[in-house]
Amino acid sequence: MAEEKQHTMGEHQQTPPPALAQQGAQPENGSACPYAGSSRCRGAAVVRRLAVFATLTAFLAFGTAHIFHHAVRHYLHAKHGDSKFGPDHRGERPWHQGGFNQPSAIPPPTAIDSVIAMRGDDADWMIRQGFRRIALSEADERWMAEDQILGLVRRKVRFMDVTEQDLESVASIKVRKAEGLPSGPKQQSIVVPLAQNVSIPSLTAWLTELSTTFKTRYYQSTSGAKASEWIFSKVKKLSKGAADGVKVSVQQFDHSWPQSSIIARIEGEDPDAPIAVLSAHLDSINQWNPWFGQSPGADDDGSGSAMIFEAFRVLLAAGFAPKRPIEFHWYAAEEGGLLGSQKVVADYKSKGIPVIGVYHTDVAGYQPSGKAETIGVITDNVDAALVAFLKSLIDEYSDVKWTETKCGYACSDHASWTKAGFSAVITSEAEFSDTTPYIHTANDDVSHISFDHLAKFSRLAVAFAVELGLH
Repeated sequence: MAEEKQHTMGEHQQTPPPALAQQGAQPENGSACPYAGSSRCRGAAVVRRLAVFATLTAFLAFGTAHIFHHAVRHYLHAKHGDSKFGPDHRGERPWHQGGFNQPSAIPPPTAIDSVIAMRGDDADWMIRQGFRRIALSEADERWMAEDQILGLVRRKVRFMDVTEQDLESVASIKVRKAEGLPSGPKQQSIVVPLAQNVSIPSLTAWLTELSTTFKTRYYQSTSGAKASEWIFSKVKKLSKGAADGVKVSVQQFDHSWPQSSIIARIEGEDPDAPIAVLSAHLDSINQWNPWFGQSPGADDDGSGSAMIFEAFRVLLAAGFAPKRPIEFHWYAAEEGGLLGSQKVVADYKSKGIPVIGVYHTDVAGYQPSGKAETIGVITDNVDAALVAFLKSLIDEYSDVKWTETKCGYACSDHASWTKAGFSAVITSEAEFSDTTPYIHTANDDVSHISFDHLAKFSRLAVAFAVELGLH
């Protein structure tokens, strides 16, 4: 092609002066100008340089404007949330209008997919380049870049980051099966008075401080690490007030990222008996600017974190001594793809720690306007027997009804337990399509929390702990 192009250009060139042609001289500076040294050549060279300069300037100006446009838009979304600037500059439907877990919500192929197609079989290379292995379902795993993963968060597509193969590495280990669950509620004389000690002022103060002290609880950020330290200090302080004869331990479960998971344990009469676990995730995320965007995370999942903290407080204040150990888990990095819970669950499975059941809650404080108050009991990716048991607790101890609902693949940390073969259940604040529209934005603050509604979940947590703790 190059030779053909040169020939075509030559047909349109003027005939060079005889002297130049006879001498076989080359145009000055390698240019196409035959009149070497003439003012015409110098003028043409200046024009070419100016054209190149103008092209580069235009390119840089366009690039700068493009970056500035997106930076401003992300700043506005981080500051004001979706309610003022729409769900996404690409026009996807927001979460509460059915835009989550839809096939069309998965990002379309991009140029980066070509790189993934060529090198996807080389896991070490992909990880070194910053790619992560993302599971969108049990049958759909793919390598994705950080920006693509953030796109999933914005579209509310649920996923599990399986890059480290934590659960896969212990897949061959058999879970030690716990004895059967109670046939139904049996501890009314203990549960009812304890549940009455759940304090709305206590819930309000704790969640307000958590959601306003830290700009974000993003698991990779400094403030996210400080939020974990804050929860640890609160739980540790509470544990020191335990009654004589009640043994309590609190530990930080460290990760490769700055934020730790927190595990508190009320020891049982039989320390080797299968444990009961109540859990929530402590991190938050701003979908437009994870590192620096405002992310109060009051409902997601500050509400779940407050709920189990309050249940822990009530049990310790009463000097409750269970037959089996009861643990309270606050997981780091749920928003990164259930990263913290995968690490904890893999560790428990590798150590052969038996678990009778896990009760996880993600969003428990938003009450949708105009809808009947309910407790959403999620029925997919959970243990059916534990779901039935939890429903019986709601029927016995709550003044609101339960509603069956689904949240899709890997919607929260219970999925890590389920994938590993343990029995787990999860509740939400309402039918899943009616849950908070403020998730992952700066607007997820305590002004949208119904603390009366949240208190009902704390009472249910108390019932779960007592009924299984004394079984």
